[in-house]
Amino acid sequence: MIDTLTSLRFVFALMVFGAHCYVIDNFFDAHFFKEGFVGVSFFFVLSGFIISYNYQRKMQEGSVSKRTFWVARVARIYPLHWLTLLVAAMLGNYVTASGMVDWLKHFLASLTLTNAYIPKVDYFFSFNSPSWSLCCEQLFYFCFPFLVALAKNRKRLLCVWGVAATLLLAGMYFTPEEDIKGYWYVNPITRFPDFVVGMLLFQLYEKVKDKHINPPQGNLMEIGAVAMFLAFYLYASDIPKVYRYSCYYWLPVAAIIMSFSLQRGVISRLLSNRLLVTGGEISYSFYLIHLFVLLSYAEWQKEAGAHIVWYVSVPALFCVIVLLSLLSYRYFEKPMNRTIKSLLNKH
Repeated sequence: MIDTLTSLRFVFALMVFGAHCYVIDNFFDAHFFKEGFVGVSFFFVLSGFIISYNYQRKMQEGSVSKRTFWVARVARIYPLHWLTLLVAAMLGNYVTASGMVDWLKHFLASLTLTNAYIPKVDYFFSFNSPSWSLCCEQLFYFCFPFLVALAKNRKRLLCVWGVAATLLLAGMYFTPEEDIKGYWYVNPITRFPDFVVGMLLFQLYEKVKDKHINPPQGNLMEIGAVAMFLAFYLYASDIPKVYRYSCYYWLPVAAIIMSFSLQRGVISRLLSNRLLVTGGEISYSFYLIHLFVLLSYAEWQKEAGAHIVWYVSVPALFCVIVLLSLLSYRYFEKPMNRTIKSLLNKH
């Protein structure tokens, strides 16, 4: 694992957290915070890079089978997803109230991570709404072993991505405003090019990782990547949101991942701090836990008629979420991961 990229997972999870803090206070209902949904795009591109980093060569050599890969991915995403889904269901995080049959249909879609294929907000944002992104990850993981063969030929993989990106841009242009979230933000099929961007980045990484890059060059790369990302981020309000949901951020996110994967600059040394790396390790728990904590607090605040200033409540909630994430990672995620891999690999 590359420590700097693990730490960046926590940084971008914080951006998603900030994007959802508007449920607590209107202070967060501003572009700087709400644009934090870019964190999801980062996770998708990073997923393509890291999965390739960990598995591409092993699968090409035959030392890891499709089954072993899929078992590892199921063990990674499903236990915590099912736990947080049950918690969200008990808390009443369900967006419609049309009877038990309707509830069961929505619950089953969320349980099987198929809810994001249905372009209706009452499906893809039901229960623990951040889990829609796991529908995308599930598709990526299913397809990856079949893409490994394409990855042997960079031009072929680039061609596949180019065709997909062209269709994506055309579709975005002709989609009505009210439909863009269901078709372009949450839909696993239309987010697939994000994952392929990560796979292509890994091909580039393989070419340049052993080249000599001195500290000044490393610093320049990292600072330049951060500056590019901030420029795209801060001036994004001038770009139609449909593009910002994915393709607009491909270039700056790719620059961030590539420059920090090489770990040649001073910012990489800062990101290699053990606390930040631990933050990255618990980022999956943090991501799935954070919103229902925020929503539960917002509901309590509304019912109690209380108002605690955001600069007290938000840091306190952040600490609670981090603590829950640490406990989840150590006492649930890791043990369940081992147990499920052990059970499924026996058959």
